[in-house]
Amino acid sequence: MENFDKDIFVISCWLDNESKERDLINLVNMLKSFEIPILLAGAYPVKDEIQKMVDYYIFDKENPILTIDEFPKYNIDSVRWTQLEGIRIENYCEYHHDYAVWMTMKNAFNFCKYLGKEYIHFFDYDNLPDPIQYRQAFIENIRRSDFVIYEYDKNSSLITNENPYCAMFIFSIKTDIAVKAINSIKNKNEFFENKPDRWQLEKNLLNSVRKFTSNVCVSPYIANNNELNMQAKWSRNRANRNGAKLQLYLAVDDSDDLYLHTISGFYGLPADNDYLIEINYNDYKKFHLIQKETMSVYNLGKYKKGSAVKVYYKGIEILNEFLGHDVNKFKNLNKLIRSTNKEVIDKPPKININFIDGPFVEILHDEDKFYHIQFINKRNNSIEFELDLKNNNWAKCSKKYYIDWLIKIKGIDNDFYLEKSIDLKNLRVFICFESKSIGDTIAWIPYVEKFRIDKQCEIVCSTFHNNLLSGSYPSIQFVGPGTTVYNIHALYRIGVFHNDNREIDYTKHLTDPKREPLTKIASDILGLEYEEIKPILPQVGSKKKKIVSIGVHGTAQCKYWNNPTGWQEVVDYLNNKGYEVKLLSKEEDGYMGNKNPKNTTKMPLNSSIEEVLKIIQESKLFIGVSSGLAWLAWGSRIETILISGFTDDYTEPSGGIKRIINKNVCNSCWNKYDFNPGDWNWCPDHKGTNRQFECSKMITSEQVIKEIKSALKIK
Repeated sequence: MENFDKDIFVISCWLDNESKERDLINLVNMLKSFEIPILLAGAYPVKDEIQKMVDYYIFDKENPILTIDEFPKYNIDSVRWTQLEGIRIENYCEYHHDYAVWMTMKNAFNFCKYLGKEYIHFFDYDNLPDPIQYRQAFIENIRRSDFVIYEYDKNSSLITNENPYCAMFIFSIKTDIAVKAINSIKNKNEFFENKPDRWQLEKNLLNSVRKFTSNVCVSPYIANNNELNMQAKWSRNRANRNGAKLQLYLAVDDSDDLYLHTISGFYGLPADNDYLIEINYNDYKKFHLIQKETMSVYNLGKYKKGSAVKVYYKGIEILNEFLGHDVNKFKNLNKLIRSTNKEVIDKPPKININFIDGPFVEILHDEDKFYHIQFINKRNNSIEFELDLKNNNWAKCSKKYYIDWLIKIKGIDNDFYLEKSIDLKNLRVFICFESKSIGDTIAWIPYVEKFRIDKQCEIVCSTFHNNLLSGSYPSIQFVGPGTTVYNIHALYRIGVFHNDNREIDYTKHLTDPKREPLTKIASDILGLEYEEIKPILPQVGSKKKKIVSIGVHGTAQCKYWNNPTGWQEVVDYLNNKGYEVKLLSKEEDGYMGNKNPKNTTKMPLNSSIEEVLKIIQESKLFIGVSSGLAWLAWGSRIETILISGFTDDYTEPSGGIKRIINKNVCNSCWNKYDFNPGDWNWCPDHKGTNRQFECSKMITSEQVIKEIKSALKIK
């Protein structure tokens, strides 16, 4: 296993409520799976029980934040606002914490240097990245770069930009570079003055690092589940509110009345449900239903210094704001302004229906009316969801996979009636692949094409391997992950999805994807009758050569053929029969403790996927483990031998693959348990015993050679 003795995690935190503490605890627990020491740093006190969870703790009692009275000196202006009908709410930030975070990093980085650590992996407390993707995107990349950054705005870090920047809530950096960069700014004046605009943290570190190195790498990490920067301070967007996508702001009007302003959903991320919240403020103790896609304002009574506003969702406190200012100072920071002009325009009722991440209905009308809405599955005539809805609100069923929908809308206090069936003919449909795995991509793309043909629709598809697919599927428009696509009528996401408890998310899956073929995941989500379909891959290889190509590596040890002599015995046999053996795995010899077999021809590390595909297609046989290379070979109609014990034999394709598995020992854990991506040596039944990885240890070279003889027609 790779040695991480020279690595350290640094977590910057400022914990002033229970929600932030929960986020930090979840992050620490996730990082512990890497067995890398953790340093906690910040300027707010941290509970003893949290300090005991980590290896080191640094507390900066100075906390050199920039206060609002200093804003004019440094050209800082921090305000958010919302315009409701006849009301405007403005909330000003009381302080600017960029320089305080800079000093937190300075303290931490210099301490890491003192500890002799070579690689720093930095987090803000409110990140919970996918462990496998994080390890590959940051921990492994920093061994090839000096600074691995994350861009939340594409190309924002390009050196050709006038004012480049990167995200500061997650990055990895070599300690020597970090110390030089962070120590290059000596004080607050150097941090803020003579800078092109008013926010500096994201730019100062990137620009400071580039004074000492140009070896800066943009991390390939893709945030799929809103798992990064979850409690962004500026708009409180994505704040962890016990699962509720809900924004909460306080404001005071000219009569000194205190209001709570609620906004359902976050920017670009609508709420999944209505939320029943409890508001407590002095004598005000009431429940309110926050309907999806609505904004509301609640008068809590007169502002009273020394009181606190508390909000609860499902019994958990999601807001606790202490009123420590005099009313006039609080009002200057948080204003509710009434407009004297109120224009009402009479418009006819309008019904908006789409199927973007589930069926959506919106009813727009100027008069107050109520409607009953039913979302019906036409295949079995069952009502999947129904509710009563007031106009100027919207409703959405939680099931996001394809269903043959019938939507019925019936007026309650009016005679309106509408039935609408899903019909995607000639409409644009966006299908997103949520996995970066090349094997998943190859397994799923045939069903996107089948969906296009069956539904007679226009498909836009995002994958991480568009260059491999675009020429073979000319009727599909391929776009990169994260691309904004307009004028779509439906959206479906293909992947394996879990809820917060790491259980299968059945709002996105018809059946348990762990207990069916990988290819069937896509057909289920897209509502297709299942049949195994091979993809169309580009033909880049020429005539067959006396070559056998192999793939020996995977993304976890359970995926390997753990027979210690197996690969070498197979290679020796092929060499003796006059075959050149091409090793296609990109990992270096000794990767995570796994040696490459000798007497093979290794593909260059920088080989493109097209170059690898060419070798596969010119080979007479491919032998590998359950990885993307095996799917490439299968998709290219190449004779394929698959060695795997951790997946059941129904997981991979049945046609065109000779599968080798030993059912006489423990096997198929992948299909029975929730995989822990942070544990490289994951073996749920026998880890730490002599039976660890017996599923593949007990597959012999003789079994593999027998299949080789059959495939190559060797007597």
